Order: sequence, then structure tokens, then C-alpha cells
Amino acid sequence: MQEIVKAVSSELQNYADRGIFQNFSQVPSSKSGFVDFRFSWLADSPFHLKLNSSKPELELKDVLPAVPFRSDMDKAFRTFLSQRSDASIPSHRRLDVERFAFNCRNRQKNLSVTIGFRPGDAGDATKTAVNLLHEIFNNFLAEGPYQNYMVEVFNEPEE
Repeated sequence: MQEIVKAVSSELQNYADRGIFQNFSQVPSSKSGFVDFRFSWLADSPFHLKLNSSKPELELKDVLPAVPFRSDMDKAFRTFLSQRSDASIPSHRRLDVERFAFNCRNRQKNLSVTIGFRPGDAGDATKTAVNLLHEIFNNFLAEGPYQNYMVEVFNEPEE
């Protein structure tokens, strides 16, 4: 379990050291095997990447807040997530469903994505989570019909 925490922490610290993340922190949970990583990137509000090292699983927690369950946006996001593993996506951007298990949850109007992985893949799973977060903001939100959502939820400028 400690190897998984070290691998995830090291990958995220690398992003922080390069100046990609701001305000990076690691918060151990009272629950054994859980660690919450927080960082600012792409938006004003911080992101939470939750590690459950006993499963092992990473969760992009509440990555898209204020999205009603079964709404058009919820459905579109689930479709987007499933399409990220399609062969038409360049290999460096494609989600590897052979190595990782991707799931989407909507709890109390907050969409989260979980990435299940094998213990030896913790570092690559972390890179995949960061790349997916980038894809969500730069492909799903920016290229989709979600300008008003970005303004209201993430305080993006209207223009």
C-alpha cells in the first residue's frame, strides 16, 4: 500500500515541481489506505484526487459539480468518457481500458470519475488521471456547449 501512495504522490509532486499545479497538498485520511491530494489547476477551485490504496483506485472527486443525474450534460459526459478509449483517439490521449477501469458516478449532482488500476500501475494511473482532467476541461467543456456552465461553476470569463 505504501508503494502505491509513494508512486501517486511522486507523480503529482512532479507536476507541482514543474509549476503545473499550484497549492499542491497531500492530506492523509483517518481511514486506512485513503489519501486526498489537492491542487489548483485549470480552474479557480481546487481539484481533489482521492487515492484508495487498498482497492487500488483513484477518484477525480466532484470533477464536474452541479450536474443533475441523468441530465443531458450527465449523459454527454458519460458518452465522452466511454469514447476516450476509441481507436480513433490518438494513442497518447486514449484511455487504456486494458490496464485501467474507468467509472463515472453522480452523487448529489457531483460527477466523479474513478480509475481502477493494478498496484504496479499507480504512477501511470496518476498520469492518466491528470491527462483525463485536462481532456475534460479542454475537450468536453471548452469544445462542447458548456460555456454558461463554465462561467457559472468555474468562474470563467464570459468572452
